[in-house]
Amino acid sequence: MASPFAFADLACDKSYGLRVDVSGRTGVVICDSSSESFADSINDFKRSNINYTKTSAVSAFGRFNDVDLALSYAARSTKLVYAFPQLGDAGSFTGATRKESQQMFEDYIKTSGIMGQIVNYQARNSPTSPITGAGGLVPMTIASDFNANFSDSPTAIAGPSGAGNSDNLIGAQLNFASFNMDNTSDRVKTTSIPFSYTIRNDIDPRRQLIFRVPVTYVEVGVARTIQAGLGVAYRIPLSDQWTLTPGAGYAFVESRDRASLASLYSASLSSAYVMPLGGFDLAIGNMLGYYATGKFSAGNYYAYNPDLKYFATRNGVMLSQPVDLGKKLGIQYSLIDTRYLGGEKPYLDNFQELGITLGTNPSALDARSFVRAGLTYIQGPGTRGLTANIGYWF
Repeated sequence: MASPFAFADLACDKSYGLRVDVSGRTGVVICDSSSESFADSINDFKRSNINYTKTSAVSAFGRFNDVDLALSYAARSTKLVYAFPQLGDAGSFTGATRKESQQMFEDYIKTSGIMGQIVNYQARNSPTSPITGAGGLVPMTIASDFNANFSDSPTAIAGPSGAGNSDNLIGAQLNFASFNMDNTSDRVKTTSIPFSYTIRNDIDPRRQLIFRVPVTYVEVGVARTIQAGLGVAYRIPLSDQWTLTPGAGYAFVESRDRASLASLYSASLSSAYVMPLGGFDLAIGNMLGYYATGKFSAGNYYAYNPDLKYFATRNGVMLSQPVDLGKKLGIQYSLIDTRYLGGEKPYLDNFQELGITLGTNPSALDARSFVRAGLTYIQGPGTRGLTANIGYWF
């Protein structure tokens, strides 16, 4: 079944919308950020068109998770015909009543492989994808992997062999972010609490085993999303100026409001090199990472895999300036670029960050606790954001 009109005709810039036309009478557009509202519209066509009856001829068009959707009933028929034109998927459901047919369609979305295709398409075409969009699982994981050995590292990332305090560290951070996108009125807001535990080697405290447990709450309009995971990394000093950090992790994203869930496996290798410049330190960071989704099951949605695989690189420079405010502190200025490699890329395929941080001087190798606070401006294709963060390690 061909799409009768473009989704742009609905005058809705959000991820979910539906308009029901009954016997030539155009309905109103139900437009929302939540799949729950979309499901309500499917179950009750009267929400969009008060002229709808159980025997009406219906032509409906909308969007589900940023994928176009066409629905129709012939007059006095209970056969619901559907099509996802961009996915090449079409079919029909026939129940004893239209309510049964609509429930069969809803179950099909939840339990069939089509959901993986929908989320895959959304990742490639939407800036608000829970997996790859602003504040999404993949970009948050990429940033976490890199920052563990660079801008978020509480201890010095370079120094003489064997120097530094060997006490282990518990860390907790609080990060807030807000993003605006050009093609949607929805604003993405994130609240992240990354916990960490760093085990420092007694002989060489620069050699460190780092465990990270990031937990993130995301709002896209009225829709809510939860992310959580576990990451491990090992910092290896190759010289007084250079460290390598291999890492791996597992994370998941779950959102009933966005009808999305997926797991994510990651592996990365990052490098940090520090060049002393008089009273300043210039750090150069580079990372290559691999990120692949897997199946995840939660609530009424069965396990499915969006089948997304990405190679990503993250590179940055950071200038550290010591300041004396009655205590040894440091100001850090950073510029970081993130982009995806290869042919398979998400809609938000690159973004840049400009940050400033104030806290414990990262060159103070003998410090027993660390505190950092900062602001970061982020921009990408049609996307702008601002983050504020504070962290404490003890």
